[in-house]
Amino acid sequence: MNASLGATQPEHPRRFIPPGLLLLLTLALLLVGAAVARPGVVVTAADPTAGRTLVRFYGVERNATATYRWSEPLAGVFLYGYEGRPARVALRLAAPRPNGSPPVLVQARSAGVALGGFVVTSDWRRYHLLAPTSPAGETALLLETPAYTPTGDPRELGVVLSAVQIAPVGAAGLQPVRTLYLLALPLLGWLLLSRLGAAPVAAVGGGAVLGGVAGWAAAWPTLAGYWLPSLGWPWWPALPLLLLAFWPWFKRRLAAARMWATARPSVGWLGLAVALAALVGMRVELPPAVGMLTLALGVWVGLTLVPATQHTARAEIGRGTSKVWLVLLGLLALALFLRLYNLDGQPAGLWRDESRHGLQALRIWSDPSYRPIYVVEGADLPALLFYLMAPVLGLLGPHAWSVRLVSALAGALTPLALAWAAVPLVGRRAALSAAALISWASWSLSMSRWAFPATLDHLLVLTAVGLVWRCLPAPLPTVEGQTAPRSGGAFWSNVGLALAGLLGGLAVYAYHTGRVAPLALAAVAALRLGTASAAWRKAAPGLAMATLVGAVTVAPLAAYILGDLNGYNRRVGSVSLLDSNDPYTHTPSGLLLSNLGRYALAYHVSGDTNGRHHMPAAPLLDPVTGLLLAVGLGLALVGAKRNPGLAAACALGAVYLIPGVFSGNAPHAMRALGTLAPACLLAGVALTALTETVRRWHPRAPAVLGALALGVSLSFNGWLYFGVMRVTPTVYGEFDLLETTLGLVAQAPAAATDPALRAVRVYVPASLRDSDTLRFLTWGLTVEVYTGAALPAEGSALVLLPASARPAEQTAALAALGPGAVALGATATYPGTDQPIALAFGRGAAAARLLAAARR
Repeated sequence: MNASLGATQPEHPRRFIPPGLLLLLTLALLLVGAAVARPGVVVTAADPTAGRTLVRFYGVERNATATYRWSEPLAGVFLYGYEGRPARVALRLAAPRPNGSPPVLVQARSAGVALGGFVVTSDWRRYHLLAPTSPAGETALLLETPAYTPTGDPRELGVVLSAVQIAPVGAAGLQPVRTLYLLALPLLGWLLLSRLGAAPVAAVGGGAVLGGVAGWAAAWPTLAGYWLPSLGWPWWPALPLLLLAFWPWFKRRLAAARMWATARPSVGWLGLAVALAALVGMRVELPPAVGMLTLALGVWVGLTLVPATQHTARAEIGRGTSKVWLVLLGLLALALFLRLYNLDGQPAGLWRDESRHGLQALRIWSDPSYRPIYVVEGADLPALLFYLMAPVLGLLGPHAWSVRLVSALAGALTPLALAWAAVPLVGRRAALSAAALISWASWSLSMSRWAFPATLDHLLVLTAVGLVWRCLPAPLPTVEGQTAPRSGGAFWSNVGLALAGLLGGLAVYAYHTGRVAPLALAAVAALRLGTASAAWRKAAPGLAMATLVGAVTVAPLAAYILGDLNGYNRRVGSVSLLDSNDPYTHTPSGLLLSNLGRYALAYHVSGDTNGRHHMPAAPLLDPVTGLLLAVGLGLALVGAKRNPGLAAACALGAVYLIPGVFSGNAPHAMRALGTLAPACLLAGVALTALTETVRRWHPRAPAVLGALALGVSLSFNGWLYFGVMRVTPTVYGEFDLLETTLGLVAQAPAAATDPALRAVRVYVPASLRDSDTLRFLTWGLTVEVYTGAALPAEGSALVLLPASARPAEQTAALAALGPGAVALGATATYPGTDQPIALAFGRGAAAARLLAAARR
């Protein structure tokens, strides 16, 4: 024992050699970099990289004397590479205004300090400012100008900028915070690689590479300030350094605490109760930082309930096969009901994009020469949805329910696709639980019950995942941990993989998120095959077949992209993360971290604010599913190495988070919809694992606990979507209720069987006749336009006006109809209120009867 201790003693001093050398190397590189650094930048309006410095400036414009950009009323000039040193900023500005306009006063502030105001004239002049900067994070020189909207230009404008020159005050040199930040990078790299088990040489080499990055940052401070800002100071890098340095100590303490909690199951249940309370509390103003920390702690304690043998969530794979189809049919029936019930009445009106999609489908149905691959104008989407909608609308006609039918059916089939994909990944019980959770999730209902292609992508990809996992040659682990041969021959496996390639290719035609479908399927295939070269060799023919079929499927779209790359990328480019207009965060890493933080909170704290996508600002998951997701993530962290199925679920979620994280308006429920199925899958794993822990109480205890959890989840989601969201103004107010109401009344004569009703002439305001929703709902019909002039005196007629019409406008409508005209009241009211959406004025008994029929 003493000899052993003596042998280990000399090793301790050597532990400090690698970090000491890395620090010396990095410090030397920092000094060299600072010596050659030339901080500062000159940006012109036409500079292609101006977007790195300028935020909230419009595009480049030119006249006979200058090239310039208009600013918005609040604009920013980001100052990179100064880290606490003041910056000299020279702005070449002008503020053209009509004669007689008041002077244009620009208020400036930087790093939280008000710099005062200065008047910008209509002529080009150079304005010099001394702007303080923050030692860490990002600093923007903010310019606030009274809004100016010129004639014929809908934009709100500020001042005109042609160039900006930025330079530091005083000699260049290393700044304390920035130096410590950069010095920590090689230490973080070395510690992380060491804790992950890398060889000492590799760990030191990784740290040395990061030391080189630090030297580059010192030599090019302006560029490095954009690509490598000092974010998170002082928590970053101090907190990860401490965590990595003392990880062995933390690990021992955590293991001891876990052993203590494992011996006391009541502690685990208490932890889950605390976690659930944190989720509920964050819905009623509990600070997110406190709530998320409490949630994580409660889940960590709750995981002690699950034996290590269940972390793979495979223990139930051979049970419960007799009623699987009955359960699936029940889930399908429930999913169909939840998506088809009152489909034309909730959402209460069509959104213009729904109507545009319907118009595309009707054009495809009626015009044999119109066969688009990708529609730029009017949709900015691949055309798969429109082809699926075309026969539905062509046969059933343009209605709110018919235009939404394809999306609703795709959403209703998604639980079956998830169960199909999840059974070989995590077992039948977990797969059925996941299918149940997604079948009634309010997030899924919101995305399914309007005419948008988001649901198509995930239906196709989940089906393809099930094929990939079943058809690739990696063996399936059994309950006992042995291996079982793959069923089916190589031929059918290759056919299945080819079908997976077809589905993956079709997903690219669904929605913009479908662009990551091939990446998602590739990740699943890689996890299925693992690192065994024999499995890869055996799978090569099938993978080649899948790749070939997928390539052939997307070939028409690829040909379109080659002809119009700008059109194909216009929508994605307009919402790109790098096109953010945030005046406070502008670096790619800052925006990325900000988005990651928002999505980390979206499922449990605050979700999308757009009422078309979900209940504004409400968490995307109900408390039960949210708690189960947190537990499932914990199980995945512990058991993913032993169960590739859990790893595949996490990989799917990570891949489908890419469209949301790398775009603006985060969190965005539609762009992140692909994460819902993996989230429900992990929640199903957690529910199965937790219910198994209560089997010792009573043989029926797992079924009771599972039914209780699922019942609460179903009740919560049904209440939220059909109860709260239906009557919430910030939800239905996002849709075109007025245009939809007018269109439904305008449809009524053509739908009537009574000749007297069919003869009624319906007049809609001229300002609304060309709206997308009215054009869709009245496709193929003749709709009269009301301009305020007198109308033909013969026959029955209806004039429709917005409920906001002034009394004089209502009187004019009665006068235009002539003798016998009467006010017929509201055509419809806003959900849950008696507030009218539109008003009707009629002449003749048939007009009143037609309006009554339309109201029904």
